[in-house]
Amino acid sequence: MKRRKFALWLGALTAAMACLPTSYMPAPTFDSNSINTFIAQTADAASTQTASAAPLTQTPSATLKPTFTISASPAPTTTFLFIMPNLATPTGTSTLAPLGSGTSRSKYGCEVRTVDPEPKTVFEPRADFTATWGVRNIGTETWYRISMNYVFYSGDKLHKVSSYVIPKAVETRKNVLLPVEMSAFKKRGTYSTQWALKMDNVYFCPMTLTIIVR
Repeated sequence: MKRRKFALWLGALTAAMACLPTSYMPAPTFDSNSINTFIAQTADAASTQTASAAPLTQTPSATLKPTFTISASPAPTTTFLFIMPNLATPTGTSTLAPLGSGTSRSKYGCEVRTVDPEPKTVFEPRADFTATWGVRNIGTETWYRISMNYVFYSGDKLHKVSSYVIPKAVETRKNVLLPVEMSAFKKRGTYSTQWALKMDNVYFCPMTLTIIVR
């Protein structure tokens, strides 16, 4: 039965093929190398388009390494100002403006009543002695120890100490003795020294002494 059906099918196929026209052309044979040729052509076209669209190629310039020049700054110059003390040999003499004694109407006034030793007393070289002035307060204010000194003012430095506090408070019209420890110079000659009362920065009441060294 199966053989009969196969024979019928084969006969029908043969008849059908016989009916085909003789001008029928067989299907073209596809060359496998043509696809490679097409890919290559496409790649070349793409490269050409890319090259035309790209900017002109510039020759890269050599990259220069930055050069750093470090110049050494000069060290800062520091100027020192030295103030040297006066090393000159002291002459033993200083001079200030003349002093006033004041009057009975002055706030501070004085009157020198006595001086010991007497002017131009003769001393041996380097002899120690005490000079004492007797002074009266003729001003309108009391002299208080807390604010009143008597000090070396000018002339030859015969003293051992240059400033003293007055020994007591001195009311108006009262007297006080003002002693100063001194020493005669070793060289012969005539020497004068001047002292003054001092109230704050006010100097008044000149007290002088002149001695002779032989």
